[in-house]
Amino acid sequence: MTGSDSSSFAAEDAVMTVTDSAAARLLLRPDERRYLEPFIGRERSTAEAAREIGVTTEQMSYRVKALSGRGLLGATGRIARKGRPITLYRAPREFRAPLRVLPEADVLHLFDLIDAGTRNVFLTALSRLATGSGMLDWVVRCYRGPSGAIHLDMTPADAEWSPAALLDEKAPAVVFNWVPVALDAAQAKELQAELLRIVSRLRPSTTAPTHLVGMFLTPL
Repeated sequence: MTGSDSSSFAAEDAVMTVTDSAAARLLLRPDERRYLEPFIGRERSTAEAAREIGVTTEQMSYRVKALSGRGLLGATGRIARKGRPITLYRAPREFRAPLRVLPEADVLHLFDLIDAGTRNVFLTALSRLATGSGMLDWVVRCYRGPSGAIHLDMTPADAEWSPAALLDEKAPAVVFNWVPVALDAAQAKELQAELLRIVSRLRPSTTAPTHLVGMFLTPL
């Protein structure tokens, strides 16, 4: 782990590279990271941080000791007072952890965390749209396909599933299906470039966005 000296913690623009697997995993866990967040990029006492996240000073003191032991937090100064002085702590304004230090399960968890917020917005909007757009007349299909695998999808009541069903004039302007395709490496890069060109053309302007577009592509 680099940047763990007190001068690095004291610098407001400090960036820390985390190379310890346990410390990197802590950053991915909201229930543990919440104890670090009050100190990121700013100086706080243990009591101030405890009040910010609504825990006891004793709980925060225990966590501060653990975070300091991981090198994620450092003491940067003291405030003199009668009795024991108040110690101030700071964490860097930014942490960076190479994915290689994480177990595969944690890399999967990271991708899920990054995607979760926007995915929830999308699914909430889609379910709300279904109520007012006639999509509640669609049916959920659970069936065994030609390959023997079990499938779950949705379709208009009297139609087989097809992406074309979404292009019906009565259907809302939504797309929510995954498409398995057979591509070689060059074709996959061409598709990647085309998707990014679409994103560039649709990049939000100063006006408020009206639709949410998600695009995903990965080798299997």
